[in-house]
Amino acid sequence: MNWKLILTFMTGVAATVGLLAALPTLDFQPVEAKNPKSKWSPTKPNPTFDVYYPGTETLAPDEMRVIACGSGMPMPRLKQAAACFLVELGNGDKFIFDMGTGSMERIYALGIPLDYIDKVFLTHLHMDHMGDLQGFYMYGPQNNRSVPLRVWGPGGGGTRPEWSTKTAMDSMLKTWAWMNGTLVGTIDMRSAALKVTEYDWSKVNGVIYDHNGVVIRSIPAIHFEQSASFILEWNGMKLAYMGDSLPNKWWIKHANGADLAIGECFLPAALAAKKWSFTGQEALNAVTTIHANATFAGKVMAMTKAKHNVAYHFQNDADTLPVVMNAVEQVYDGPVDYALDFMVWNVTKEGVRTRMAVPNHEAYPTPPLHEKKVASGGDRYQTPDSVLAGWPEEFNVVADKIYADFNKKHGTNYKFQLKK
Repeated sequence: MNWKLILTFMTGVAATVGLLAALPTLDFQPVEAKNPKSKWSPTKPNPTFDVYYPGTETLAPDEMRVIACGSGMPMPRLKQAAACFLVELGNGDKFIFDMGTGSMERIYALGIPLDYIDKVFLTHLHMDHMGDLQGFYMYGPQNNRSVPLRVWGPGGGGTRPEWSTKTAMDSMLKTWAWMNGTLVGTIDMRSAALKVTEYDWSKVNGVIYDHNGVVIRSIPAIHFEQSASFILEWNGMKLAYMGDSLPNKWWIKHANGADLAIGECFLPAALAAKKWSFTGQEALNAVTTIHANATFAGKVMAMTKAKHNVAYHFQNDADTLPVVMNAVEQVYDGPVDYALDFMVWNVTKEGVRTRMAVPNHEAYPTPPLHEKKVASGGDRYQTPDSVLAGWPEEFNVVADKIYADFNKKHGTNYKFQLKK
């Protein structure tokens, strides 16, 4: 008997079972009971979907929707961007918790006007939690954002001033001074305004945002210094977002009973060493002294007693997922989803519905929500004459023809001008 073959087969079966168990929670009621045949038509849209098509569903006044725009790691991959979660509330408010590398494209693929998503909260300043913030900020004018970007990040708490969020944002503005400066007068630059609010990351349950019925608090995280976790409360519901942290008493206390708790869940040490090509010591340090590994994560879930948990911050693949699930479920047997990019959670007081979103891979900028003000931000930047001297005069007639054709078609009266 070929025991090796049998063992390989059984391992494959176990992995498949693990994958099925990790799929988003669905309601498997009979179709007839949930959607009577009278609602179905050969020509009209299906009456229900087990996936989420962004922009096609009304968010109820008492409902919360959370979308993973980054569920992965600092190691870049097409499948998973680094940490980023979009929170949408039934009162119209939207918040972004962290904006790690690769996440901006996921946000854009949801087709939400940028004027609606102007509030970004950073748990800490590692690249895998804020690396795409500069692109999101700088591309605002070209993508029709007409309001300032507001950023909340850690500061105070005895941290070195050069490590603060304001210092990081000031450095970002200096880095992109040329780009901002050359755009003035050619495009609406109102979105170039940046409003930075620092919160004291060392405070326990300190209020960092309180507006329109939404309260966001921060608690310290054990992830070097100047790191925090967030607790959002609205409409009698609680969302807890860990960011990065080892298990800690503040999270266990203040995330207790959350309707949705998003906690980090790194690969177990042996698997991390193999997949990341780390030494054993490097892997052990990463998953036991800086981050919460899967076993830690399961224990935290058991102690926190959230109504629904999300495990994120690991490479979620066919071979890694069963190992992570096994480690978690050795110590926790409650509801948990293992995050992937574009996983969606609709949260109400009745419970949590988990699905996958179907993003737009060919998104264009959404229309502006306010009238364009091209002159806003100052006089048009003038390219030096020494540079414009390279323009071939033969192209004046070509450009004039382009403008004439455009004006004729659109009823406008624009004129071609290289110089203001």
